[in-house]
Amino acid sequence: MGLMSAHPEVMGGEGLRTRLNKVEWVIRRYRRASQLAVLLLLILSPFLQIFRFDIPTMSLYLFGMRLWVKHFFFFSLLVTVVIYLVIAASVVFGRVFCGWVCPQNLFNELGRQWDARLGRPGTIALSGIIGLFGGFVVWSYGTDGIALLRQYAAGEVPAAATVTILAFGTFFAMAMAWWRTAVCRVACPYGHLQSILSSASTMHLELFNLAENRDICASCGLCFETCHMAVDPRTMEQKHCVTCGDCLDACQLVSQARKVPRVLNFVVGAGAERGRGLKALAPRLAVPAILVVLLSGVTAWGLANRDRVSLVVSKDHRAVLTTGGTQSSGGVMRVSLMNLSNTTDTFRLAAAGLPEGWAHFEQETVTLEPGAGVEIPLRVTPTDAAKGLYNFEVTVSGVESGVKESFKTVHFVGN
Repeated sequence: MGLMSAHPEVMGGEGLRTRLNKVEWVIRRYRRASQLAVLLLLILSPFLQIFRFDIPTMSLYLFGMRLWVKHFFFFSLLVTVVIYLVIAASVVFGRVFCGWVCPQNLFNELGRQWDARLGRPGTIALSGIIGLFGGFVVWSYGTDGIALLRQYAAGEVPAAATVTILAFGTFFAMAMAWWRTAVCRVACPYGHLQSILSSASTMHLELFNLAENRDICASCGLCFETCHMAVDPRTMEQKHCVTCGDCLDACQLVSQARKVPRVLNFVVGAGAERGRGLKALAPRLAVPAILVVLLSGVTAWGLANRDRVSLVVSKDHRAVLTTGGTQSSGGVMRVSLMNLSNTTDTFRLAAAGLPEGWAHFEQETVTLEPGAGVEIPLRVTPTDAAKGLYNFEVTVSGVESGVKESFKTVHFVGN
């Protein structure tokens, strides 16, 4: 506020609004394109199966692939890759994720425009509508959102879904209409993490001085006024800066009118390191960069070669005792089969390694929908009294998909 009183001829209400209206928001255009593209992706992802969980079936969709609990390790690797990418970007550019990606920051800015154009009642009403839609999208990340819409269209109102949507909708509406940047400053974990990731070499705002350190800043305060995060870029207190670039465009207007180079710029490095660019940050970026490459390769390979069918063969001791089998050696095996692919498939079972006529499946073929499983008894009935260990292998093959899986086990024939 002191800056405004120090320059009444520049910071006067009418003069300030006039200057702000004249600013050509060049950087904002690119940033808005990035924000809207991310927002659109977040809205469409659960409906296009780009990414969403399916809690009822304990599975998730990722780039059109359906992953199950058995594949969760590869999803964890992918999340780790994303985390390291965010860390690397934050080390170099600061809170670039906030300014160019995060939807909350987009609505922080739009909220100010809504206040000016619609007034507070209009802003609250619009925030409520968008918030409810956001709550529906969040629900769709955990289950089938289209099926929920069909239920509403049929006159059904599922309690759990409705309460969840209303809860998230209320939170989003409050964040857009009232809390705004307080969410970024107080509640956002990434904002707090940035204070750890930043260093003197992280990209920051700095005033450009002419030779002999002659300060050419007009001290008009337009850069501070245009910042929706209330950061004064002429000071060292920039931890809440989201690298949006609005202050640079504002400074460009004033500097161009004064016929001097743009006074305010983003720079990487500090002191003797200034001008070295990424070289100063290379030691801190080396490990995240290497891990991103390695983990990306492992994740891609794992997803491409993931299991399409799960097969486990174990002895069914209860069935053995019920049928009067010998001791606990087991004449009955339990074949657990689960379809881990994206489509319904028919599977054929076969056993190899046992003498002919010993193995008898209760079912030799079974049709399973995605995620469905079945347990099929396998009776091993020796036709002679030869005792000992018999190694054999159970194989399952998909008729439509052609996938194959095998499980090696052993059968013991006692006295």
